[in-house]
Amino acid sequence: MSTTDPQTPDQTPDPTPPTSGSSNKKPSWGFELFLIFPLIALLNLAASPLFSLALSDRLPAVLEFVEPASIALDGTEVAVEGLTTLTVPVDDLSGWAIGQFIVAKAIWILGLFVATWFAARVVSEVVQGRPFSTRASRGLAGLSWTLIITGPLFALAQVPGDNLVIRDLGLQDLDVSHSVTSNMTYLWIGAVFLAELLRRAVRRGREVQDELEGVI
Repeated sequence: MSTTDPQTPDQTPDPTPPTSGSSNKKPSWGFELFLIFPLIALLNLAASPLFSLALSDRLPAVLEFVEPASIALDGTEVAVEGLTTLTVPVDDLSGWAIGQFIVAKAIWILGLFVATWFAARVVSEVVQGRPFSTRASRGLAGLSWTLIITGPLFALAQVPGDNLVIRDLGLQDLDVSHSVTSNMTYLWIGAVFLAELLRRAVRRGREVQDELEGVI
């Protein structure tokens, strides 16, 4: 009587084991680091006047002189024209003017950090292949609202502060204006429109994607 060995299942390992979804996830931190460079440049522009105020007791006030003029600053005659940065001793300024100056820069710096955080969320989603995700749309919405809120708040703090500097320096008789120029306003409007346009495009792309998945 002959017996046969039962067949054993094939124990040969699969040469191509399945990969998990997490292993295919692309790191996005390298791309998000690119946001640091414009952040550093803008922070330097916003924070350097605060360091100057703290270390040298001088406030770098930016004013726009429509016509060439000569003003007395710290006992010295200074020729001014166009957009000019005046290094004003704090003793020549009121506490209200200095406070307005600090508040304006603080609003600017806080807005930069919040806008960069929302932009990093969007970049992360795009790098991971989800440009139309809800997270990307919310990130663009947050970026848009941050720009919308930060711009007017900064102007509401900066313009009165500049007017107080003009008053404290006795420049009311000159044709001089504040540092929130028309170019800055146009740049802010363009940034808001661009963020809102991208948000609407991402939202529409997600709607189209959902429609295609429903058809398939």
